[in-house]
Amino acid sequence: MDPFKEGLEMAGIGGCRSSGAITADTLVYTGSGKLVSIHGLATGTDEAHVKIYDNTSATGTLIGVLYIGGSKATLSAESDCHGVIFRTGLYADVTHVSGTGATFIVEFN
Repeated sequence: MDPFKEGLEMAGIGGCRSSGAITADTLVYTGSGKLVSIHGLATGTDEAHVKIYDNTSATGTLIGVLYIGGSKATLSAESDCHGVIFRTGLYADVTHVSGTGATFIVEFN
């Protein structure tokens, strides 16, 4: 039996939700869940960082961070958050250090 043809989920293969592209402060999700990962991409000489809070605003418990860009930094990176539990929500606080071309994606379930 082919689980894909039968429409069944294979054991060990799960999914997660995505924030989509984030370039500014935003409320990603309200409710509880697990923070899976943060991805970032900077173009040219752009430099930025994102802080992920377990809250509906940029206060409370900081549960994830990612810094990208700059002349000596990585232009793309991922932060594996190992399923950090959040209770209130996910809020992304984006700071552009230089330029405005940096983009982040938050994955959660």
